[in-house]
Amino acid sequence: MRKIDTHTHLGIWNFPIPGAGTVDNLLRLCERYDISRAACSSGLAILYDMEAGNAEVAAAVAAYEQILGYVYVNPNYIAESVIELERYLGEPGFVGTKIYTGGYSGVSADAPEFEEMVAEVARLSTVMLVHTGGMAAAKALARYADKHPTLNIIMGHGAVSDAPAVADLVKTRPNMYFEFCSSFAERGRVERVVEVCGAEQIVFGSDMDLLEPGWTMGMFEDAGLSDEQKQMVYYDNAARLFEL
Repeated sequence: MRKIDTHTHLGIWNFPIPGAGTVDNLLRLCERYDISRAACSSGLAILYDMEAGNAEVAAAVAAYEQILGYVYVNPNYIAESVIELERYLGEPGFVGTKIYTGGYSGVSADAPEFEEMVAEVARLSTVMLVHTGGMAAAKALARYADKHPTLNIIMGHGAVSDAPAVADLVKTRPNMYFEFCSSFAERGRVERVVEVCGAEQIVFGSDMDLLEPGWTMGMFEDAGLSDEQKQMVYYDNAARLFEL
């Protein structure tokens, strides 16, 4: 079944992953797992240089139809991030924005500067992929979803182990979506979210080429989903969000 991968990266990370970090490797994984489009943010932008990393993604988007682009923004540098959004959003192949809570940005989702950054994103974009590590971040994102109803928020990593509880927040907010890539196995998350929210609020994301897409696919293949539900998760929901 063909797929749209909503969570991929271009570039070298601070992990020893042989062969990773290149467009060629992304395309190899796309071919192996029947991924027709891969929405990509820059490892360089996240770890070190926002402007150079976004430019690297833009070059890949221009050269390869399978690669879609996220503009990375940093709530520590709001004015500079707005320049990046205005530079790339609207260009062919760019489908949204990527932002980090905590971790690499050092800014929590409920911080004033994060809220200000989200407001700028909502003004210029309709899709925002957010690294979402748990209930605290999800609660803040639910508030932003209410405040900015035209902004579709993809919760990268799906609030991890808090996903079953977060499902109750998401079910009344049609502009919030789960995406379940993670580096550990945990049964029941997908099943619980489908039970509460339906498959309409889940998109497929793999975190490649940090992670192998088959790892995340296994969560869905083992969750007892119907073919119709898999079609929504693997392709249709993201195609709608990205207006493909």
